[in-house]
Amino acid sequence: MLPPPSGLIGLSASNAFEDLHLLTEPCPASNIDARTKALQLEFLLSMGQPPHPELDKAIATGDEGYTLAELVRVRNQYPQPSVTLNTAVSYAIQCEQLGILNLLLEYGIQADDTNIQAAISRGHIPMVARLLEAVPGHINMLFRNGKTALSLAVAHADLVIWLLAHGADPNAEDAWAETPLSRAVESECYSAIDILLSAGANVKQGAPLHMCLCIKSEKESLRLMTRILTLGAPVDKYQGDNAPMWDKAGFWRGTALHTACIIGSVSAVRLLLAYGANPLLKQKVSSVVIPESSALNEARNRNHTDIVRVLQEHLHRSSML
Repeated sequence: MLPPPSGLIGLSASNAFEDLHLLTEPCPASNIDARTKALQLEFLLSMGQPPHPELDKAIATGDEGYTLAELVRVRNQYPQPSVTLNTAVSYAIQCEQLGILNLLLEYGIQADDTNIQAAISRGHIPMVARLLEAVPGHINMLFRNGKTALSLAVAHADLVIWLLAHGADPNAEDAWAETPLSRAVESECYSAIDILLSAGANVKQGAPLHMCLCIKSEKESLRLMTRILTLGAPVDKYQGDNAPMWDKAGFWRGTALHTACIIGSVSAVRLLLAYGANPLLKQKVSSVVIPESSALNEARNRNHTDIVRVLQEHLHRSSML
């Protein structure tokens, strides 16, 4: 529970209740004294950015004159530097009001990377372009959620093309050491996959091979795995290598074969073995090898008897060479 405004601390129960009543019940402006106004403001600010329903209503209409008048009124009501009014920027993006977004930024309302992310999620190229100009940083910067603009844009092929044309790096890794290609594969965004590969996406970076195993359709998963392996993806790469976020979270690192055995895809196991996957490699946490964590162990632990048989036959053939 939030603490009461400091103006209520120390008052008797009856006075405190009376003052809280003043905060929550509308009164004619002439009846509100300076002390009550101060209490109202303190209470609102204790809950974060104050609400501005009339400003939001103006933003939704797209009327710049109406919005500016409400913006001036709200700023006069809340002149404190802590009141950033960034929520107005968020609402303009939600309403896809580009003119209003420009007005807010020109008036001095600060945007941040969460606003860029919101515009990217909508695939709104003009808003993304304007916010990239307004927010300090660069087109390949890591946002606070650990992603890049290009990684977040993979659901919108036209935005992917725009970002690449304006300097986005198709191989820029996010905080989990994944590339935009990995994220496009993970999200099954096939147009973005083609665009990124054409733009020079490197299948050796990130873990696009692992991400293929996230695809719901086994047919599509195998098709894309074959394509990525043919382009030179390392079959025994550990997902999350050189990713501080993996270490911080304590995630197990494994190869695509580990993942295929865990999910029980015998077809994926056969494909990976055909490209030279090693079924005896063990999983790791950071650089520490985990005992009894090979692909064969994982298949046995999950009672995937068909995969166990395939792996044992493969190991037997390999020992005969």
